[in-house]
Amino acid sequence: MSKKGIITIIVCALISSIALFWGYETFKSPQELYRVYLSGKTIGYIKDKELLETYIDDEQIEIKDKYKVDKVYAPNNLDIIKEITYNKKVSTEKEIYESIKDIAPFTIQGYTVTIKGIIEEDGTVTSKDKEIYVLNKETFEDAVKTTVSVFVTDTDYQNFINGTQPELKDVGKLIEDIYIQNQITIKQGNISTEGKIFTNSDELSRYLLFGTLEEQKKYTVKSGDVISDIAYNNKLSVKEFLIANPEFTSENNLLYEGQVVNLGLINPLFSLIEEDHVVEIQTQKFNTKIEYDSSLLVGFEKVKQQGVNGTLKVTKKVQKNNGEVELSVITNTEVIKPAVNKIIVKGSKVVPTIGNPGVWYWPTNKPYDITSYFGYRWGKLHEGLDISGTGYGSPIYAANNGTVEIARWDKTNGYYIYINHNNGYYSVYAHMKELYVKPGQAVSMGTQIGTMGNSGYVVPKPTAAYPTRGTHLHFSIYKGYPYRGGVAVNPLRFY
Repeated sequence: MSKKGIITIIVCALISSIALFWGYETFKSPQELYRVYLSGKTIGYIKDKELLETYIDDEQIEIKDKYKVDKVYAPNNLDIIKEITYNKKVSTEKEIYESIKDIAPFTIQGYTVTIKGIIEEDGTVTSKDKEIYVLNKETFEDAVKTTVSVFVTDTDYQNFINGTQPELKDVGKLIEDIYIQNQITIKQGNISTEGKIFTNSDELSRYLLFGTLEEQKKYTVKSGDVISDIAYNNKLSVKEFLIANPEFTSENNLLYEGQVVNLGLINPLFSLIEEDHVVEIQTQKFNTKIEYDSSLLVGFEKVKQQGVNGTLKVTKKVQKNNGEVELSVITNTEVIKPAVNKIIVKGSKVVPTIGNPGVWYWPTNKPYDITSYFGYRWGKLHEGLDISGTGYGSPIYAANNGTVEIARWDKTNGYYIYINHNNGYYSVYAHMKELYVKPGQAVSMGTQIGTMGNSGYVVPKPTAAYPTRGTHLHFSIYKGYPYRGGVAVNPLRFY
């Protein structure tokens, strides 16, 4: 090969090397891009973060119209991170938008309201955390005020807040405290448009009260219907019925045929606690005592002394949870007029075990407070009376003559007693502190059979700090054996 040819080959090789080196350096040149992650997974690279955010905002006209907002933001699970990278394919804003629009919800500015659940001191969870989304805090605040007004009248609430409650001169009620037991936090930020976002305080108030947005059950009034019968037949208390139908103010309001009423079960998302100081006049009903004279023939009976009702002035502390009495403690009793017992003398030579269906002895000391009556509450029949106010360890008496059928403990009733009155009726005494009788033992009317307590499942539950919380007697009367075909009867029918 000639010298000229060799030089030509060398020059060409040198030019090729220079070109190859220049191309390699171009390939290695760094770029400043934004990597886009969706739920932690890379979906592409873009040059400008703000252009993608603007594109999303421009495209989501429907969301702006629905919520009356000026701006729509990226999904909460979309992350855009600046990186220095090499030779990455750059996507357009439209390509990224198309990748996420059908699989990740966009967001708008709003507030997340968290209502913390109630956890008792013993670790029992009585309600779970609940998150609610609103466009502005005023919507939630107005909804809470409306919900509170269901349980506390606006006049009472404003007088409490403003310190203008009328002075308690004789009898009446003073509200000592009103508070929501749950911890509530309100945090501003981007909220997902996938879930329910409340924009109307009335709708949110119904949700806070009923715990659901589902349509409530309806009932069409028939001729002759009254509020108390409609409530009972649909497993509601009268109070629950009035809450679900705020247009009525009393169970005595008249109904007309064809009128449609709500039958929704309330299930509030928070616990509104009201603590009251109450002074009231109570009638102290006389007890009927039977004296047995072994010198008289069986079957002989006469009234030795007529009974006269007394009058008491009772002071008590009452705690309500969402309008329901949760705790009642009598702190003072003033006897205005003492009761006089009725005394009946009967001839008998043995302790009777057959109850007298026409005469019943009140099972607790007096005065007392009935915190829950016989009837439906929260959709379930309460088959007796909850009697409290006489104090932890106070006496419990047999309501009539009979034979002790059961005297034991279980998880629900705590220490409890069944008495067979040997005339078709049974009485039940639950949540006692102590039992003084045994199965098979004959008891006469007015005999002490134990003491009042808070054993078993009671609300509120006792704690180390408050060991006497929940103290009350659950008292029931059944026609037939309890829970085995027997039918619960309202005990107040016998008094």
